[in-house]
Amino acid sequence: MVDPQDPGTLALPLTFKRSRGRPRKPNALTAAERARRYRARKKTLSMHVVSLAVHSDVMRERDEAQAQVKQLRAELERLLVQLQA
Repeated sequence: MVDPQDPGTLALPLTFKRSRGRPRKPNALTAAERARRYRARKKTLSMHVVSLAVHSDVMRERDEAQAQVKQLRAELERLLVQLQA
């Protein structure tokens, strides 16, 4: 408060009281935007589901390929031993 009798007092700006809680971000999403992004994420995840039959076929082929690699490595070792002898 300024005293009208005193020329040395200045009018100070009144400070505003901050609201409680965490301050808002300037680029915060609205609830509708968050919901839309959530639905889009769920939709893309549901499109990448692999059926159990396809998964079991792929796993079987992987196991066969690993067995073949093991067999070829053993044959390579055998041939290297023959070459060195």
